[in-house]
Amino acid sequence: MENISMKKYILTWILLLGCFSIAFAQKNMSEIKGVVLDENKEPLIGVNIVVKDQPGLGTITDIDGKFRIKASSYQILVFSYIGYDKQEVPIEGRNVLNINMKPSSTSVLDEVTITGTGVQKKATITGAITTVDLSSLKSSGAASTSITNALAGNVAGIIGMQKSGAPGEVSEFWIRGISTFGANSSALVLVDGFERSMDELNIEDIESFSVLKDASATAIYGSRGANGVVLITTKRGKEGKVNIDVKMEGGYNTRTRTPEFVDGITYANMLNEALVTRNQEPRYTATEIGILNQGLDPDLYPNVDWKDVLLRDGAWTERANINISGGGSTARYFVSVGFLNQGGMYNVDEGLKKDYNTNANLNRWNYRMNADLNVTKTTLVSVGIGGSLDLQNTPGMSNDDIWGSITGQNPVSIPLMYSDGKIPTTGTDNRMNPWVMATQTGYKETWLNKIQTNVTLEQKLDFITKGLKFVGRYGFDTENKNENNRTKRPELWQAEARRDENGNLVMNRVAEEQLMTQSSYTDGYRNENLEAELHYNHLFGNKHDIGGTLKYFQYQKVKTADVGDDIMKAVARRSQGFSGRVTYGYDYRYFAEFNFGYTGSENFESGNQFGFFPAISVGWNLSLIHI
Repeated sequence: MENISMKKYILTWILLLGCFSIAFAQKNMSEIKGVVLDENKEPLIGVNIVVKDQPGLGTITDIDGKFRIKASSYQILVFSYIGYDKQEVPIEGRNVLNINMKPSSTSVLDEVTITGTGVQKKATITGAITTVDLSSLKSSGAASTSITNALAGNVAGIIGMQKSGAPGEVSEFWIRGISTFGANSSALVLVDGFERSMDELNIEDIESFSVLKDASATAIYGSRGANGVVLITTKRGKEGKVNIDVKMEGGYNTRTRTPEFVDGITYANMLNEALVTRNQEPRYTATEIGILNQGLDPDLYPNVDWKDVLLRDGAWTERANINISGGGSTARYFVSVGFLNQGGMYNVDEGLKKDYNTNANLNRWNYRMNADLNVTKTTLVSVGIGGSLDLQNTPGMSNDDIWGSITGQNPVSIPLMYSDGKIPTTGTDNRMNPWVMATQTGYKETWLNKIQTNVTLEQKLDFITKGLKFVGRYGFDTENKNENNRTKRPELWQAEARRDENGNLVMNRVAEEQLMTQSSYTDGYRNENLEAELHYNHLFGNKHDIGGTLKYFQYQKVKTADVGDDIMKAVARRSQGFSGRVTYGYDYRYFAEFNFGYTGSENFESGNQFGFFPAISVGWNLSLIHI
C-alpha cells in the first residue's frame, strides 16, 4: 500500500510540472511579424512559414508579403516558397523579422523532362507525361532481368501482362489501355531517340525514363504513338575525374503462385465420387485404393506429383555491372559492361547433365559506350554504341507443351519410371510423359545479338537568332538470331492394367527411340533512322516563354536473314514524316501548346499513306498563383 501511495504521489508531481511547463511556454510566446521579399525586393505572396519541428504552427504571407505568427524566443521559423531556397531563421528574442528569399539553383521551375521533341521544363508541360523514378524500378527484382516486367505497379497508367515466368520472357504493356488502332501493339519505345527495345537494356545504363500518355504528348508520332510512347535516354560522361562504379547482386527467385495438385489417393476417391454421381461404376475398388495408399504396386498404381518432380522451388539470379565515366570540357565518355545469369526452375536429369543442359536459363552480356566531343564552343558531336548478346537454353520441347502435359497428367496414370527400366507414357505429343518432355527430348540454344549505333550533331545557331539550335541524328542497328534445335526421344512404353501369369508387366511400345537430330533457324533485321530537328526557345521580358520544334524523320526496317524466295520479305518497311511543337508560357503560370505529326507508312495503300495528327493543350500552374 505504501508503494502504491508513493507512485501516486510521484505521478501527481509529474503532471503538475508538465502543466506548469506548458503554461510557462505559452506565457513566453510572443507575436512575431515581418515581411518576406524576393531578390528584387518585391513582396512574395503565399510564402509558407512554420515553427520548426511543429508543423501545426504556421501561416503564409499576405498580398503585401507580410506575416504574423506566435512563437517562443528560443524557437526557429522555417520559410519556404516554390523556386526559392528554404531558410531557417532563429527568433532569438526578436519581434520583427524581415526576410529576403534567394532563388534556388535547383528550382523546380528549371527541372526538365524528356518529351517527344526534346527537353522541356517540367513546369511548362501541359500534356500527360510521367518521369519514372529509376530508383523504384531498380528496387524491383524484376528490373534486373527485364525492365518491362517492372513497369506495371511502378508507373501510373501502365497495364502489364506477363504470360510466362520463364527466363528471358518479358511482359506486354499498354499505356492507358489498348487503343483501337494497332490493338495488339505495345507502346512505342524510343531509346536515345531511336525506336528500339528496352528489354535488353541494362537498367544501370539508363539516365532518364519518361512515359508519354495522352494525345497532346504523342501526336508528333502519328499512328506509331497510338498506344503511348516511352522515351529512354542512356547515361553519358560528365566533366570531372574518372568515376568507376561496380555493382554485383544476386537473388533467389520463386514462383508467386503455382497450382496445387491433389495426390493419387484424393484423385482416385474424387474420380469414384464423380462417376457414382453420374450413375456409373466407380473406377477404383476399395482394394485398389488400399494398394495405392500403401504403395504396394507403383507400376500399375502409381502416385506421382508431377509438379514436384519437374519444378524446383526457386532459382538463383546473378547480375554484375561495371561502368566507367569521366572526361574534360572538350570530351567526355561513359563505358559500361554488364552480365546477367537467370536460372531456370526445371529439374534436370543428372545423368545427362555432363552432356547437355535441359534446363531453361538465360545468360546476357550488355555493353555500351557513349562519347561526347565539343568540336567548337557551339558544336557538339555525340557517338553511341551499345548492344547485347543473349544465350537462352530451353528443353527440346516448348514450355507450353511441358506445362500442358503437367496439368493434363493425373497422378495415378503412369509412374515416373517402370521398375524394369522402361520409360512410361500415356501417348505422344501433348500426352507424353511430362518428365520425358522436360528432360529427355534434347535441348534448344537461342543466340540473339543486337548492335545499336548512333551519331548526333548539335549545332547552336545563336548567330542567326538567340535560342535557335539544329540537331541531326543517324542510327544504324542490326539484330541477328540463331536457333539450334537438338531433339531426340527415348523409347516409350505403356503397361496394361494387368500382369501375366508370372507376375510380369504386360507392356505395349508406344513410340520407338529417335536419335538426336539437329535443325537450325536464323533471322535478322537491319534498322536505319535519320532525323533532323530545328529547336527554338527564348524568354522575353522574364514573362513570355516562346518555344518551337520542327522535326523531320525517316525510318526503314529490312529483313536480312531467312528471306528465301519470298520477295516481300526483302522489301524494306519505311516510314516518314514531319512533326512539330509550338509552346507559349506566361509568367510560369499559363501555358499553351500545339503539337502535330504528319506521318506516313508504306504499310498503307497508295493515296492513304500519310495522315495529319494534331493536338492542342493548355495548362494553369496552380502552385504559383498569388493569393
